[in-house]
Amino acid sequence: MRRSSGVSASPPSPPPTNPDKTSTWPAMASSPPPPTARGPANAPSTRSPSGPGWRRVTTSSPAPPHRLVPVAGRVALVVLPLGAALTTMTVLLPAPQDPSDPITLITRIAAGVVISAVALTTVLLAITRVDGSPVRDAGLTSLRTGWRLAVWGALTWAVPAAATFVVLALLGMPLTVTVPGGELLRTVLLLLLAVLLTEALPEEAVFRGYVTTALGAVLQGWWGTIVQAGSFTVFAALLRQSWNPVDLSLFLAMGVVLGYLRSATGSVWMPIGFHTAFQTGSQLVLTHEALHLVGGSGAAVLALGAVPFTVAAVLVSTTGIPSVVTSGVRSGRGRSSTG
Repeated sequence: MRRSSGVSASPPSPPPTNPDKTSTWPAMASSPPPPTARGPANAPSTRSPSGPGWRRVTTSSPAPPHRLVPVAGRVALVVLPLGAALTTMTVLLPAPQDPSDPITLITRIAAGVVISAVALTTVLLAITRVDGSPVRDAGLTSLRTGWRLAVWGALTWAVPAAATFVVLALLGMPLTVTVPGGELLRTVLLLLLAVLLTEALPEEAVFRGYVTTALGAVLQGWWGTIVQAGSFTVFAALLRQSWNPVDLSLFLAMGVVLGYLRSATGSVWMPIGFHTAFQTGSQLVLTHEALHLVGGSGAAVLALGAVPFTVAAVLVSTTGIPSVVTSGVRSGRGRSSTG
């Protein structure tokens, strides 16, 4: 701060304030907030929502268009290779007559290895070469600690889904097993690997990983989550060549919930676990003959989507993430607090 050369120096003027935004620093007893080591001044806090002093970031309006254009270009460079890989798999591997056939599932797994490699390579090159940032900034935290988040994410979906199926059975709409136990176990394991490698891992690395990080540079709060979820919905509709409003609403809700889990943890691993469990259970019930739900599509939507998605959002927003799950996890700065 410069002082005037006169006899009495005028008091320094206070720094300009932005009335639209709240401080991202947790309340401290007596010390000022420490300087950030990386990222813009208005980057969202990386403290866990379950930790002390958590304060949510708010904003009154989205970023102006001229700031979104370069971000959109970088996002397209990462999303397009994933779309090309998934489209190629669809062309080369048309819908089989028996989706539970082991050869079909093993082929999906092999294709998933290639798709995941394409997605992860693209994200790594974009975040390190184009953006010049550490890999963890895209939410790609260490698997050594991230596996706990993935398991927690899977349980966050599976437990309320299972509870809902129990309630439906008591109401006369049971979920029944139509194949021997060994065949069911084989189908579940192979399908889980196929979903993980062809859908959950590549899509979460791209959308909840890089896309969320890129949007976090220009958007705060719920704006980043909504735009990310909208782009994910359009991406899914283009791949499926379907603009059915029911399907679109499902993908939008999925993008919002998974984006919120990314924001709450600073990592893509909990969304990966939740995504894998959700799609594995949904495909088992809706497209495979190993399970049969008496209640029909309405009961399936309730048990597979509405209840688990709502429970996950409420659970994380009210109780946070257990410390045993987040211990040792280094959050990426691309997260944004929503609320």
